[in-house]
Amino acid sequence: MILAIETSTPVCSVALGKNSRTIVEKRIEGRGVHSERTFTFTRELLDRHEIGIRDLEAVLFSHGPGSYTGLRIGAAAIKGLLFQRDVPLWTLPTLFSFAVPFLNRYPARVHAVIDARRQHLYHQKTEYPAEEKLVISEPKVVELTRLEGEIQQGDIVVGTGWNRMEIENRDQISFYGTEAISAKNLIQGWYHPLVKPHFLQRDVQQFEPEYLTLSQVNNSSV
Repeated sequence: MILAIETSTPVCSVALGKNSRTIVEKRIEGRGVHSERTFTFTRELLDRHEIGIRDLEAVLFSHGPGSYTGLRIGAAAIKGLLFQRDVPLWTLPTLFSFAVPFLNRYPARVHAVIDARRQHLYHQKTEYPAEEKLVISEPKVVELTRLEGEIQQGDIVVGTGWNRMEIENRDQISFYGTEAISAKNLIQGWYHPLVKPHFLQRDVQQFEPEYLTLSQVNNSSV
């Protein structure tokens, strides 16, 4: 079994699965929910399916960029769960994980975004132009107006903050909000042959997430 945890946005999601189709999830969205629910959801899923921590094949985590509080709580929960246990921790960049559910739409071009305050979004573009290939941009903070010019007809936009963009022909673009953010994306990615190589194995006790900071917004390209 694989355990996955997603806490990088207002969504708190914990999922348990043994392949890309057999996945159960506990999920809630709101301010301050991570501290209350991350460990509780994890324990509920494990207990319901009579699984111990040592029985897990791996733990997956969306490592950022994202909310400082959510990522800190998620990482702390994982460190507590895996302390002195021989279960590997694997992480996937948060924005890339947002794109995973849409990679079955070949070809696909997905803009994953996280609200970065002011007039900026954190952005990463994933393209699936050929059956055996993914083209993934570097995640970066960009101004809303700059990103508006990159989005084209037929593109997919997923994440938080995109509703602040002013885009013409919105009916020709697919938009998905927090409903598409889930720990299930990590498990689906684990079993996707083009996504799995992008997971990184981490030292549990030394691991630190990639927090989204105000300095990244101040130093963003224009």
